[in-house]
Amino acid sequence: MSHHYAQKSCQFIVVKARVIDTLRPQSFYQTVVYNKTEGSAIFGEPDGSFSIQAKPNDTIVVSVKEYPKELFVVKADVDAACRMNKLIILKYKTKKLNEVVLRPIKSALEIKEQRQKLAMEKTRTVTGVEILKSPITYLYETFSQKERNKRWVTEARFEDKQRELVKEYVRTCNAYSLINLNESQLNEFVEYLNMDLNFFKSASDYNLALFVKKKFLEYKSIK
Repeated sequence: MSHHYAQKSCQFIVVKARVIDTLRPQSFYQTVVYNKTEGSAIFGEPDGSFSIQAKPNDTIVVSVKEYPKELFVVKADVDAACRMNKLIILKYKTKKLNEVVLRPIKSALEIKEQRQKLAMEKTRTVTGVEILKSPITYLYETFSQKERNKRWVTEARFEDKQRELVKEYVRTCNAYSLINLNESQLNEFVEYLNMDLNFFKSASDYNLALFVKKKFLEYKSIK
C-alpha cells in the first residue's frame, strides 16, 4: 500500500507522540496538545506522551510551559495503516539577557583581613627632635614641590585602595542580600557611605554590617 493511498483511505489517523528534552530530562505536567484544524485540545501525560485521533492534514500544536510551541501536520506513517508515531524534541526559548559583568565575590573573612591591614605607605618625613638634627632636610621637605607631590600621590593611592576595599565589602553585602544595589549604583552608594577609616579597620563584622544596612536604608529613602 502506498503512502498516498494510505492517506486517502484513512478517515482518521491515531497519533501517538511524545515530547522530550534531551538536555534536561524531566516530567511534563503542563503539556497541551491543540488540534488547530478542529479547534479541540487535550492534556499530555507527565512523561510527555500523548495520543490523539485526528484527520489527515490536521495541524497539531503542542504547547509545553517554558518551551517554544511545536507544530506538525498529521500524516499516516508509510508502514502503519492509519497511524502516526511522532517524537518531538523540545528546544529552549531564546532569551535576550542584559550584559552581566562577573566579579569574584570576596568572603567576609577576606574583607576583614584586608581592612585590618589597611595602612598608609610612609614617606620619609622629618619631625620633632629630628628637625634640629637635620634642618636642611626639614626645609627641603617643607618647601620642595617634589616632596609635596610625592606625599599627595601616596595619599591618593591609599584613598583609592581604601575605596576599592569598601566597594568590595559592599559587593559582598549585596551578594548575601544584606542590601540590594545595582552595579551602576555602587559608586554613588560608596560616596554616600563616607566610610571612616578607623571604623572600617576596627569595627566588628556585626557592627560594620549594621552600619552599611542602616546607610543603605537612608540612601534608598532619598532616591
